[in-house]
Amino acid sequence: MAKFGRLGLFGRSQSGKSTMMDRVLRHHRRVILFDALPARAANAAKEGYTQIDRVSDLIDAVQANYWDGFRYWFKPDDDEEYLVLALSDISKFMVDHQNQNADQYGFDQIPELTLAVDEMADCYPNHNLPKKLNGFSRMCRSGRHSRIHLVGATQRPAEVSTKFRGQLEKRFLFNLTEPADLRAVAEMGGARGRELAEAVSLLKALEYIRMEDGTYTRGKLTFPG
Repeated sequence: MAKFGRLGLFGRSQSGKSTMMDRVLRHHRRVILFDALPARAANAAKEGYTQIDRVSDLIDAVQANYWDGFRYWFKPDDDEEYLVLALSDISKFMVDHQNQNADQYGFDQIPELTLAVDEMADCYPNHNLPKKLNGFSRMCRSGRHSRIHLVGATQRPAEVSTKFRGQLEKRFLFNLTEPADLRAVAEMGGARGRELAEAVSLLKALEYIRMEDGTYTRGKLTFPG
């Protein structure tokens, strides 16, 4: 990833996006993985994550291990209102914590953090949220200025807020077939949007199109990775 980058991973179930997320996050020392799905459990253990279920416990753990490094899987209750609230609160904490440490130690002396959010359509939906829930919106706008990487993945990009989709430096597009999602891809592609959406609809499992700096690169995940 680019320095303090914002990365989007878009693709239907079993397309390869979760595998790509795992591979990206292996290179980061301080990671919070936000995912409400119980199916994450086995893979989270394999990737070295410690499960935490409450925001207050997560904050305590990050503060205690901030300098040494950590890998936490935050698994909230699968309730839409709570998902939105928890993501907002965690985002606010991360930005504020980084800024406070930057004031004390200097920006270049604080470590990088990574927030990775899976199933984004459930916790950052494409409709206006109350101002009190704007923590993740703030993260999307300014997280990179606080030495925070942001990684988001979803099966339904059309249902994820454009405040995330519109702030990305890099995107990995895996196969999508729903018309609304392909329209969202076309919007990402600008002048070449229709061409891009058609190409995405024809991708096979594990194949992807990488978008960065206005260029498109095709690739395929291979194993072991």
